Amino acid sequence: MGRDESWSNIVVQGWANPQPRQQATRDTVAFLKSHGIAVPDNCSAPVLDDLVRIVSLVWLDGKIVPREQFHIDPSDEGLLFGRGLWESTRTFDGVPWLWPLHLDRLRRTAALLEIDVPPDRLPTSEQVSAFARSLSRSDIVIRLNVTAGQPALGRPGIVWINASLLPGPSESVRLQTRTSPVPRGEPFLVWKTFQYAGRTMAHHHAQKAGFDSALLLDADDNVLEMALANIFLRFPDGWATPTADGGLLPGTVREHLLAHAPRPIAERRIPRSSLSEAQEAFVTNSKVGIVPVARIDDATFAVGAETRELMQWLQTRKF
Repeated sequence: MGRDESWSNIVVQGWANPQPRQQATRDTVAFLKSHGIAVPDNCSAPVLDDLVRIVSLVWLDGKIVPREQFHIDPSDEGLLFGRGLWESTRTFDGVPWLWPLHLDRLRRTAALLEIDVPPDRLPTSEQVSAFARSLSRSDIVIRLNVTAGQPALGRPGIVWINASLLPGPSESVRLQTRTSPVPRGEPFLVWKTFQYAGRTMAHHHAQKAGFDSALLLDADDNVLEMALANIFLRFPDGWATPTADGGLLPGTVREHLLAHAPRPIAERRIPRSSLSEAQEAFVTNSKVGIVPVARIDDATFAVGAETRELMQWLQTRKF
C-alpha cells in the first residue's frame, strides 16, 4: 500500500462511512485516545491520518494489513512459552537506524531460542523504510517480532512489524539502583525475547519511586545497565561501560559506540561503590540515541563536555 492510497480497503472504527469533517475528526480523536494517544486540539488532518495509520496497520510477512486482520495462533509457542523475539529502533528520514546490527542480534537471539527464521522472511532496511513511509511523514519507532510457531507440527511462526510514536525528548534521566531480577547466565531473560517482563517491571518500580528508570545491578553489586538501555560512565581514567558477560543486553548503539566512538571506551566490571568516582554518565538505546544521566540514587551528575561531544558525534553518524 502506498502512502497516498485511500483507506477504502481498511476497516477502522469511525472511518467505515463518509461523515462530515467535524464528526470524522471527533471520531478519529476518540479512536486515537482508545489507543493511548492524546491528540492536541490544533492537530491537523494530515497528522491525524498518520496517527491512525500508525496504530491501525501492521507489516505481516511482507504485506501491510489492518490490525483487525492480525492474530496469533493460540498454539504458537511464542504465545504459550515465550519462544518469541523482537527488535526495535527508530527511523531517520524513514530509514531504520542501525538495521544490520538489529538483524544480526535477532539472528543470534533466534539461535538462542532454537527458532528457525529463514533469511528471506526478515525484512530488509528498504522494506522497513517502505512500511514506515506508508504510515507517516514523520519518523517513528518500528518493532520487528518473530514467534516460534509449532515446530513439532512443522508450522512456522509469524513475522510482523508494528509501529509507535517516537518517545518524547528527554534532557536527562534519574536512575534508582535495583538488583536485576534476572540471574546471571540466563540470556533468554536478558535479550529481546518475549520473556522481557522482569526488566520492564524494574523500570516501572523505579518510576513509582520517583525516578525515570532503574539502574540494574548483578548479585555482586556490579552495575549492569539501565532497565531499558545501556549505560556509559566517565571515570578519571576514561570512559567505561559494563562488560557484556551474560548479565546485560548488548545494545546496538552500545556496539556502535564501542567500535566507532571518537573517544576510547573500555568494557569492564563497574562496582556500585565506584559510581561516586564517575564524572559524567549517559545511557543509550536505538530509540533515543544518547541521553545524559543527571542522578543515580542520591548522586548527581552534570552534563559534561565529553557527553555533549559524543551526542553531537552520534547525530552525524545515523547509519
